[in-house]
Amino acid sequence: SSGINAEYGGKTTNMETYPAHPPQERPKPREKEKYNKPTQKMDGTSVHREFYKPHSVQRRRKLTPLEPVARKSSAPVPKFQDKTTHKEQFKQWKVERQKAFCEPPILLKVGTGIMDTKTMQQSDFVYDQNKVERARPIIPQVKVIRSDLPLDCLTSYKLEFKGLQNKCRLAEMLMAQSEQKLSA
Repeated sequence: SSGINAEYGGKTTNMETYPAHPPQERPKPREKEKYNKPTQKMDGTSVHREFYKPHSVQRRRKLTPLEPVARKSSAPVPKFQDKTTHKEQFKQWKVERQKAFCEPPILLKVGTGIMDTKTMQQSDFVYDQNKVERARPIIPQVKVIRSDLPLDCLTSYKLEFKGLQNKCRLAEMLMAQSEQKLSA
């Protein structure tokens, strides 16, 4: 029991890498500064009016589009020949305003004349009772052989596959002995 509470005198790797430090006191928190009320009166004039001066308000004039000014130049302007490779390759498209809605295309053509109230089935496949071939059931033809001879009860299995005859020597000997006794 004395070995349990004994102190360890040697050094461990944990003691070497993590040496014990003495406890340190925490720094005390700073005291709150006391609020001192202002002694002077507040100056109520703002600097807003110094930087942003009001402008005189006038009515808006109606805007009119500027007309192009024709300038006369002294240099002669050659006449345009109206044919370029660009114009031949990239022809002008017709620019039209898009319609608000498109009318659906008319797919059904209204027929003229009297309607003959026949469906496509009735007009293409005409029913004729004389030409109709009726399906007949297939009856297999089985020949029944009748004979006055009695049935021999031999099947093909019985005729073709003959079983192995197991001969018992003891049974043969007993049969032979019993035949000899009867004959004597």
